[in-house]
Amino acid sequence: MEDEENIKGELLLVESELHDIQGQIKTLLDRQEELYERQSQLKAFLGASKLSRNTTINTSSVAPEDWSGSFPWDSDVDDTRFNVFGISSYRSNQREIINAVMSGRDVLVIMAAGGGKSLCYQLPAVVRDGIALVVSPLLSLIQDQVMGLTALGIPAYMLTSTTNKEVEKFIYKALDKGEGEIKILYVTPEKISKSKRFMSKLEKCHHSGRLSLVAIDVSDYKPVSFCQQCSQLFMTFIYPGFSLKRVLFVILVWII
Repeated sequence: MEDEENIKGELLLVESELHDIQGQIKTLLDRQEELYERQSQLKAFLGASKLSRNTTINTSSVAPEDWSGSFPWDSDVDDTRFNVFGISSYRSNQREIINAVMSGRDVLVIMAAGGGKSLCYQLPAVVRDGIALVVSPLLSLIQDQVMGLTALGIPAYMLTSTTNKEVEKFIYKALDKGEGEIKILYVTPEKISKSKRFMSKLEKCHHSGRLSLVAIDVSDYKPVSFCQQCSQLFMTFIYPGFSLKRVLFVILVWII
């Protein structure tokens, strides 16, 4: 009887200590997340400062490049354009923009409505390995784009407030572990600014080399609010050591 009481007493002590350790682990994990976020911010600040200095030094020596020439990816791009998207020829400036994206350059495009801006990032997204992230503020536009791409046989998904739990689970597993096929993932700015879980999974996807490009597709929307909501995206991915050969930012501004 006495032995049983001693065992119960020791068991209570062990369980109490385990509970305390679990609390300490949670505190440490929370602190680790805070430090990772601050690390990304500080690296972003340093990267922006370095980029600013380099731009000032190199501005006089920068020469315009000819993006209408021949490139190693021409065959793959043309085949995808015709056989996947069903497009026989490019519209004005599309080929040049796509070549710049395929080369790993950051690209800013200002294009009128109906100019074919979506193809400028969708086609490279299909040709390049990995998952392309597209940030758009308009839910209706996202839904139309995903439906259209799916109809073409392109594995495109959206992660928004309307996404059901099963699809959300599939998307997070694809970002985290590379399981399941996703070529293009659409999200809203709110998902970036409010979901730490999403940003954590996206970072893992990037660090494992599975994030092919990031496109920010802006239409008739408040630009200041949009940029504020996307700020965490830039703070996370723009810093020294960030490889533009692996991930690039395609900022597309649609003027209506």
